[in-house]
Amino acid sequence: MKFKSISKTLLTIKESLYRLFARSNQESQYLLIYKTNEDKTKSYIINKPNLFDSFGNKEEKRDNVGFKAYCYGRDSVRSFRHDRIVSITKL
Repeated sequence: MKFKSISKTLLTIKESLYRLFARSNQESQYLLIYKTNEDKTKSYIINKPNLFDSFGNKEEKRDNVGFKAYCYGRDSVRSFRHDRIVSITKL
């Protein structure tokens, strides 16, 4: 049980650091046009994607299917899959 508590605390710290970095680095904003899982096209303003903070998908047996980035509209860190990106443009 202690491991879950520590893991949750580390995740909270990581998200707080993402927010702090994104706010201090607002000149690196990108417009991301994205196709959602429900096949809807949405747009997000995000900070510069950190491709070193990628994530995988065990079901697909792939190590790198997307990246995480701070989303200014939601004021939180979001995950985006590479195969659902329609376009990305630096603002």
